[in-house]
Amino acid sequence: MTGVGPLVYDLSAARPDGWFDEVLKQSPDFERACQIIGRSTLGLALIAGARIASITPSQQSQNLTTIEFSIGADPAARSVALPEFRETIARYLLAPLENTPLGNDPDMEALQAHVGGRYMLEAALFAVRPTELRHDLGLSEVTVEFNGLRHVLTLEDFREVIDERVRAELGLGRQDDGMAIDLALVDKAEQANAAENWSATVAMLTPWLTPISMLLRTGEADELSEEVHGRLSDGLDLLGTAYANMGDLDAANEVLRLGVQWAGESGKAADLFLALGRASVAAQKHGEAIGLLRRAIRLGADEEIAMPLLAQSLAARDQALAAVVCLDRARELGADAEDLGALGPDLQARFGDAWSRFEAWMNDAE
Repeated sequence: MTGVGPLVYDLSAARPDGWFDEVLKQSPDFERACQIIGRSTLGLALIAGARIASITPSQQSQNLTTIEFSIGADPAARSVALPEFRETIARYLLAPLENTPLGNDPDMEALQAHVGGRYMLEAALFAVRPTELRHDLGLSEVTVEFNGLRHVLTLEDFREVIDERVRAELGLGRQDDGMAIDLALVDKAEQANAAENWSATVAMLTPWLTPISMLLRTGEADELSEEVHGRLSDGLDLLGTAYANMGDLDAANEVLRLGVQWAGESGKAADLFLALGRASVAAQKHGEAIGLLRRAIRLGADEEIAMPLLAQSLAARDQALAAVVCLDRARELGADAEDLGALGPDLQARFGDAWSRFEAWMNDAE
């Protein structure tokens, strides 16, 4: 626990990282079960307390595979087809969980109970890493890391994100629309950004981050249409831009990199690489910005916007000649003089008379 006011707890000791890998090491039967019914299904079954006696695979269809098992307080074994087995597991895992208060100076077990023991196990199964718990005025927030990104969620939203992943893994339909990704919000975010209402965009679109990060890791992402991929990329572009304008450049970079993953090599990727490059220039990460801006240009980004930024980063990295070439190209394209700033005079000063002679030679050559 650190600080005064909000209570902040490190969850690293409470996090059961690698628990399922340790289970798989115990018996080759577990590995075989994974091959038949799926790794996630087996892991979720164990979390639900299922005791599997046997698995009879079907050569005709996986849905005809039968599972003999018992679960919960009932010791009686029953044999059902795989879809019914998954539905049974889901009923146990999606049942509402009673909230456990933190109490004073909570130990590791108390932290696990407050977040939810089953949620900690499920998060580890899905490679979601809860890193920190913040508690203030009776409200709890969980900081999680997933797919290289960091998110802060209320405890309720964290649980709902994990529940949604459970539904997806067990092949169940969405039970409610609480965590639905509403693509109509993209239009509203566009309006908010146009009005420079950056905080509104952040409030609208930040709840997307964890669900679509998780979706990207599954085969479900490949089944989405190009239009959906494009709208998600648009939303992430808007969110990253909002974060950048609010001064949170680390968050902007995380969001925009996620957008690039969704965009692939489409034209939208050019816009996202350009936004990433702009954020890197603002953060004075010029070496990183050069690569990003060059990639954006190769993918078709607007050079009138990209070239002044690239010139600025090249100049900052003492690549003066390349910076001048980019600056001249920007002028040819009609870049705004305000975007070029004092970079031209600065570069000319670096070259001194040599630049004047070079320009004269170029004019004579024409």
